[in-house]
Amino acid sequence: MVVEESRILQVSIFSTLQRNLCGVDFSRLLLDVVTIADEVDSQLKQAMFSYVPTMTPKSQAARLAG
Repeated sequence: MVVEESRILQVSIFSTLQRNLCGVDFSRLLLDVVTIADEVDSQLKQAMFSYVPTMTPKSQAARLAG
């Protein structure tokens, strides 16, 4: 569900940009979109880590070996 919410946010951002093309300052647009995308990715990553149980060093070694 978190991944879907991230996708919905991206669609909302791009739809808003499309509807407001006349007022968009294109000299800043790319930098701002990259900043927003980085923040969304960071928050999505943090949310995913909260759902994944922390692995112990022993379980990590077993996973890599296996």
